[in-house]
Amino acid sequence: MSRWPANIALLILLGVTIALVFETKWSAEALGEAEVAAHQARHVAEAARKELAAQKEQAAQPVEAQKSDTKAKSTAKAKSTVEPVDLSDYTRLQVELHTTKQQLKAVTKLLDERNAELERRAKLAKEAAKSSVKPMPAGVRLCLQTLHECLRAEGYTSQRFLRAMVLDEEGLHDVELLEGSRSGLSVTFLNAGLMTAQVDRASGTLDLRFFDGHRTVDGERAALPEEGFSMTFKEIDGRLFERRLPFLVKGEGSYPIAEAKPKRPATDLDPGTRRQWLSRMEKIIDRAATDLNWRVSRLRGLDGAQFLKVELVGTNDKNMVVASAHCDKMAFEVDERSGVVSLLLNDGVLRQGGVESTISGEGYRMLLPGLTPKETIDAMLGMIVKK
Repeated sequence: MSRWPANIALLILLGVTIALVFETKWSAEALGEAEVAAHQARHVAEAARKELAAQKEQAAQPVEAQKSDTKAKSTAKAKSTVEPVDLSDYTRLQVELHTTKQQLKAVTKLLDERNAELERRAKLAKEAAKSSVKPMPAGVRLCLQTLHECLRAEGYTSQRFLRAMVLDEEGLHDVELLEGSRSGLSVTFLNAGLMTAQVDRASGTLDLRFFDGHRTVDGERAALPEEGFSMTFKEIDGRLFERRLPFLVKGEGSYPIAEAKPKRPATDLDPGTRRQWLSRMEKIIDRAATDLNWRVSRLRGLDGAQFLKVELVGTNDKNMVVASAHCDKMAFEVDERSGVVSLLLNDGVLRQGGVESTISGEGYRMLLPGLTPKETIDAMLGMIVKK
């Protein structure tokens, strides 16, 4: 019988036995390492448990006890390190400390106020610089142009408004004005945050008042007073300003009642027509060969062929006034049958040779020798009376 199968089985058994030995050794080593790790874990857990219990016990102690203990320790330490201080020195130090605190507080307040003022000025300067490049609104420009025209119409030409930015119920805002002196040698610059305009109707005065700004004259700058700087324009037509600037000018008081002027009679002549008739009379009377040189110096009206409110002056060869006549009516009278022309005066006074005579309603005839009826009629355009 062959031994090969038995040998093979023996070899297999031997291999299995060796494998079991090594596996057992490895298992023992792993178990030992596990035991060591478990022991260390239990040790760490126990230490953690003790530390947690100590913390809970310390937390459970009263807070006041801890404070008193800490205070006692601090007091003991201070007593052991700090030397006693004299009471007078301590009081002096307290006073100096209080004074220093007050001074520091005052200085801090002053610095805060100054910083606030600097910030305010910087803000105003920034706003002014920003607004200076803005164009004027069309309505504000029209208002300033109209105000210029009204002032010029009243004879005030030295004021020139440069700009304004807002027009509302209070007045004009951000106003700049230049005013030249009468001599023309100096200029006043006025810058105001607000300008109001008011007309005193009774006295005919316009008051422009400027607030919140400054006024510069010959290089010297001064702030405007709180009550405002007033610029007054007298003897103006308040109705003109109120009519053309109703959105700016405010009226105060009442306008005086104008006296009713009597209506001019329809017979009164206008200045041009009056001059023409005086010229015609002068030419026709100059042709007459009278002893005195008569001239019509005054004439008011014309009613039909009658000249009204007439004054005549008679001069001699030396141009000295030696006679005069004042009458309500005068006419050139023509007598065509006899060829005589004369001046017919009614209701007035004649002064001649130092004698004053009354001219009654019947009339006084002053002969004009040398004149013919025809040339008189032609020169006076037929405005004659016939005898």
